[in-house]
Amino acid sequence: MKKLFYTISGIFCFFLSFGFMGIVNADLQPQEYVNTPPTTPYTHVEFKERVSFNKKSLKLDDQSQEWQSKMRDLGHRLKQAKVGLIYFIHGTYAGDDPFGIANLIEQINHDFTPIVKEFIKQNMIDKMMEDCGNYTQEYVALFKKAIGNDICCERFIWSSENHHFARLRESIKLVSALANDIDTKMPSWGERVLLLGHSHAGQLFALMTNFLAQSPGVSALLAIGGKAGIDVSKFDEYLQKIRQVHLDIVTFGTPPRYGWGDGKYNLLNIINHRGNEFLAGAIDTMVFSTKHGDYVQQSAIAGSDTIAKTDTERMSDKKLDEILGKGNDMIGLFENLKARMRVPHYGKTILVDYKDNSTIYPNCFDTLFGHGVYTRYEKMLFNTQLIVDEMY
Repeated sequence: MKKLFYTISGIFCFFLSFGFMGIVNADLQPQEYVNTPPTTPYTHVEFKERVSFNKKSLKLDDQSQEWQSKMRDLGHRLKQAKVGLIYFIHGTYAGDDPFGIANLIEQINHDFTPIVKEFIKQNMIDKMMEDCGNYTQEYVALFKKAIGNDICCERFIWSSENHHFARLRESIKLVSALANDIDTKMPSWGERVLLLGHSHAGQLFALMTNFLAQSPGVSALLAIGGKAGIDVSKFDEYLQKIRQVHLDIVTFGTPPRYGWGDGKYNLLNIINHRGNEFLAGAIDTMVFSTKHGDYVQQSAIAGSDTIAKTDTERMSDKKLDEILGKGNDMIGLFENLKARMRVPHYGKTILVDYKDNSTIYPNCFDTLFGHGVYTRYEKMLFNTQLIVDEMY
């Protein structure tokens, strides 16, 4: 069953990115796709398993003393840096309404929507994807305990639909949730929030930084959202609460899409990549062996959005195209893909060879085309070490 899910979701996720280029807009400055050397810092790193992870058990006590010790030391460094809250956020198609079904049901029966979303996330996504491109409850619980239980760790779940309006709506929800958690769950000594986001969760972060910076075009975004029924009545209050802390943002395999706002935050991009070049590999038959790294990161770019399910969302997406760049555009997408751009125009990027390629048989479905490796349990220690060494 799990293999079948990987097959279907892998094909769907990969080929959707070809289904539908971004028009650069001066306001929120969507990223331009180029094949010239990056203007932002980047480096290459190879994955090395410092200590093996016992995946037969997800209990902390069943991990080796060395693994526990290293994670505990990293937790101590995070606390010393005054990180008081850590968010884990999944990407597209890993949430509680990836295909907009719950939104359709909400138009008929509002009370039934939470039940549908919970069923989708817990009984479909989490059980079938497990830790492949998905932060499970068990992952977050283990992480929290492993770093010493002193830092609040939360999993933020969003619809994970693949279009502008969904990301706008969910980024506004993220602002609300984060502000409330800073107010109620952040320890008194905490001054920093660490945000970890897989795939298009990075677009939620990008939008949030623009909200915080009051970038040109934000008022128009909120107006579109408000007209479509999104509650923004306390939005300024939430933003002010977030401005009181320092944000450390880490993206895993996030496709370069939206521009990022100026402000009080650090940004680190971690991308599965093979070789010493700065460009992504060619999209050819080698995708089936994950030869060049994360193919979704390089292909789920501007133009790859799907079409929203409701009339309201489709109308909103058309308006958002004028600000965020064209979301669904097959011709533009193929033009953008020619650049093979890997390194985004914002933050520092670490290109990591996670060694998930195959030389014998196709493994693209098990790896989600190189996009699912970041959230694996056995990568937890390596990724945490990488983040702490780089940011703290």
